[in-house]
Amino acid sequence: MSLTIQLIESNVVIVAHQFDLSTINSLWLLKRKIFTIEELQEKSPLPIIVEARSADFGFLLDPNRLQFWLSPESDKAKELLSSKIAKFIQELPQQRYIATGFNFTYHVISEDNDIGQLTRTLFYQPNSTLCNDFNTSDARFGGYFSKHVIGTRLRLEVKPILWQNNENTEERLQFAFNFNINLSPNDDYTIILDFLQKWDEAKQIVCEIINKIC
Repeated sequence: MSLTIQLIESNVVIVAHQFDLSTINSLWLLKRKIFTIEELQEKSPLPIIVEARSADFGFLLDPNRLQFWLSPESDKAKELLSSKIAKFIQELPQQRYIATGFNFTYHVISEDNDIGQLTRTLFYQPNSTLCNDFNTSDARFGGYFSKHVIGTRLRLEVKPILWQNNENTEERLQFAFNFNINLSPNDDYTIILDFLQKWDEAKQIVCEIINKIC
C-alpha cells in the first residue's frame, strides 16, 4: 500500500479568562510592533475579533481565545512564535490564562484509496468484542491515544474522513495531535513562554509517530 503524509494545519491556541479587546486592538498590536500594518489589513466584520494575516501565518483573537496558525509551507515557526506570540504574552504580564496547546493535523492518503484496509491494519483487534461487532467489509476503524510528554498532555485522535479535493471527494486517514497544558489562576505567564519554546520538540515527536505509518 503506497501512502502519502500531508501536513494540513498546525497552530497554537491560548485560552484566557478574558482579553480586553477594547484595549487590545489593531492599533495596540501595531504600536508594540507585534504585527505590521500590512499584516493587520485583514479586517473582521465583528468588533469583538482582531485578525492579522500573512503568507506564513494567521492570527485570530477573541475575548477568550488566541489562535495562531502557521502555513504548512512556512519554515519560520520558531521565529514567528517568538516575534508574534511570545511578544504578545510579554506585553500582558497580568493577564490570567486557562490553558494553552499546540495542534498538528496530518492526513494520510492512500494512492489506491484503500483507507478501510489501512484502518483495519492499524486498529482492528481480533480478540476485541467491539471490533468484531464492526467486522464487515465496509468497516472503518480509528483510535484515541493519550500520554504525558515534554511537560504536556499529548492526545492523538485518528479517524477516517472524507476530504473535498478540487471537484472530487476522497477518503483519508486524519491524525489530530494536541499538546495541552492546563493553567491555574496563580500560574505565571512565563509558563506559556516556556511552552512556546517546545514547538520544535513537539513537532519532532509528531513526525516520529506519523512516519511510523508508512
